Amino acid sequence: MNPTDFLTLILTEIGWNLAVWMPTTLLSLLFIRSVLGVPMRELVAEIEDRQTAAIGAVFFWASLGFALLFSRLVADPTPMTELPWREAFGWLGLAVGLSLVLFSVGVWAVFGTLARRRGESVSAYLRRELVTEHNLALSFVLGALFLVPVVVAYHVTL
Repeated sequence: MNPTDFLTLILTEIGWNLAVWMPTTLLSLLFIRSVLGVPMRELVAEIEDRQTAAIGAVFFWASLGFALLFSRLVADPTPMTELPWREAFGWLGLAVGLSLVLFSVGVWAVFGTLARRRGESVSAYLRRELVTEHNLALSFVLGALFLVPVVVAYHVTL
């Protein structure tokens, strides 16, 4: 491999990793802030001092799900390279949007039932279980609800 090809390969790898890592991190932080109710200024304390395992699990399953979805472009780019960039990213946006909608429906169906049993809203139930009670098992259930639509979107939409 000549030095130019090697440099191109390295830059491509860095570019794709940033393309997956940045939106994944932003969506994880948005979920932690909006659903779990943890202010960003308290995030470090939740991870280091209180050792809230569910916060780490949210990053894990969001990273895994979006890595699966975005990696489709990297692993098998042939169909996408035949499309104009605008259309290819339109399909990717559709896949992400459908995944988030189906994830929301799953969360509402599963955790709405559990929250109603306790007389809480879904967001209050998730905050209490994941942040206050450090319920890691519940976080992984939440992750499963996220991974299924992402993997399906990976196979169907793209």
